[in-house]
Amino acid sequence: MRGDRNLRRDFSWGAMRAQLPYIPRALSMVWAASHGIMVVWFLLLIVQSFIPVITILLTRDAVNSIVSLIETSYAPEAVRTTVIAFALVAGVQVADELIGSLFSFVRTAQGERVRDHIALAIQEKATALDLRYFETTSYYDLLHRVRMDARQRPLSLLENFGLLLRTGLSLTGMIGLLVSYSPLLPVVLLVGGIPALWSVVRYSRRFNTWRLRVSVSERKANYLDTLLTDQNSAQEVRLFALSRHYRATYRDLRDQLRAERLSLSRGKIFTDLAATSIGMVLVAGALVWMGARAVTGAASLGDLAAFYQIFRQGQGLFSSLMSSAGEIYQNLLFLSDLFAFFDLPPFLPETEVQDDAPATLKLTRALEIQNITFTYPGSTRSALHNFSLTIPAGQITALVGENGQGKTTLVKLLCRFYDPDEGRILWDGVDLRDLPLNELRRAITMLFQTPHRYNDTVRHNIGVGQLPLMDDDDAINAAAESAAAASVIAKLPQGVETILGKWFGGEELSVGQWQRVALARAFVRTAPLIILDEPTSAMDSWAENDWLARVGDHARGRTLVMITHRFTTAMLADRIYLLRDNAIIESGTHSELIAQDGVYAQSWHEQMRRAEA
Repeated sequence: MRGDRNLRRDFSWGAMRAQLPYIPRALSMVWAASHGIMVVWFLLLIVQSFIPVITILLTRDAVNSIVSLIETSYAPEAVRTTVIAFALVAGVQVADELIGSLFSFVRTAQGERVRDHIALAIQEKATALDLRYFETTSYYDLLHRVRMDARQRPLSLLENFGLLLRTGLSLTGMIGLLVSYSPLLPVVLLVGGIPALWSVVRYSRRFNTWRLRVSVSERKANYLDTLLTDQNSAQEVRLFALSRHYRATYRDLRDQLRAERLSLSRGKIFTDLAATSIGMVLVAGALVWMGARAVTGAASLGDLAAFYQIFRQGQGLFSSLMSSAGEIYQNLLFLSDLFAFFDLPPFLPETEVQDDAPATLKLTRALEIQNITFTYPGSTRSALHNFSLTIPAGQITALVGENGQGKTTLVKLLCRFYDPDEGRILWDGVDLRDLPLNELRRAITMLFQTPHRYNDTVRHNIGVGQLPLMDDDDAINAAAESAAAASVIAKLPQGVETILGKWFGGEELSVGQWQRVALARAFVRTAPLIILDEPTSAMDSWAENDWLARVGDHARGRTLVMITHRFTTAMLADRIYLLRDNAIIESGTHSELIAQDGVYAQSWHEQMRRAEA
């Protein structure tokens, strides 16, 4: 499918070079989220970079002042010099601690802002993508990696560059000091840090290859965890005694993932040990050389103490420099996921519907479905094939038939969640693809086959159908009346202000009561096209009769399309279409279809016999 290239990752060095443009994109996201804090962070970083060099120089002076103090038999001037030297060392240490604490606070503040900024960007992108992406495993794998890892990477990349800058400045100072002892010492220092870079890069490539491979397994583990802890699956898990089975499956999966992760970490221990050993050998050699100079009088004790700190800290700084470079490499691997997600191309020109605007698109003649064929991504079977249908404006049309006949797919195409592979759908003679998508969506309201249950107030559950009407009591109450939900709401302790669902301690409704609230959500929106997918499937016969008595008045002057298995609901329609084998085999009013004594009539009589039994 188009966009799949963005759902895969290439680990070649050429591909890595191609990912370098992600660096300015990532840093620009951090800047957009926290530019003021970023300036403070940068200034503190510069100050921190000079502290190690200043500390070494002051320490050398302090040690030399002690030697001078002893040699002068504690002369007052030598005592004063020693006190000042150690006071300066202590002052720099205190300043370092204060700057470190402030830097930690700044990092925390920046981290919170950046994480929230990226989370909102991910949400915006996810809601802008059309539904075809939700039909592919590769999309869910990518989204999982973005949620788990990639959203942290822009800030990590900034911190890596900051550490790289701070370490580089400090290391430059250290190298300058080393050159004063011997021009060869910086070369020894640099050679000692190369193994650290090799260790980090090697681990990063292996870890990211593994993470890409186990994305499905990690998602499955999360899915099993949800099955065992979520309310929606709680009843079946208990009734069918599924807990032990799913816990064992989860445990086995996690055992495998954990073992593979630990195996990678063990491999890194050995490479790190090798890198550290090489560094220790070089440090030992350098100290022997400097010790020999001190013995011969070519260097003072202060020089020896300073040299040890310079070389030891320099080696640590260079190893840190190499590690930062390696982590930048690792972050780039994860950033490829984040920006691959942001760069996913739309199949439809998705635009956010402005809910504060009324519907301007009218439906005055008909919806014409002309020879459409549609196959879901990843499927080999067409959900609709060469299908045609005309839905007159201003009437109630019912689509009835067995499952799998493409009825729900048809309404998804009417809402333009997808475009047909072949054929076209006309709205008053205009192809849906030629209409502004936001205008089309504003002109449609729908009850979905499985409507969402919002863990919020009744008012919210209804008002999200038309956000500007959320606080309009008349509109909320009228929609509830039309959906036969008013009697349900009247029995709740706080009426429309009652919180529904158990997530936040609210009231729970029956399946049928939830359906009536969802119907009210569809009805609160004043759109010319109303689509109801199984509107009475969860209602008992009394609730269905109550609703049927009201819906005709609500739909007057508008076009209503119903998908239903209940012929008692279909009776309400001005026109009924019976679908079988991907085609319309009978159509007419309820009375006309009964008179034809065909498939519809036989099914009607069968339903009536079952109802009377």
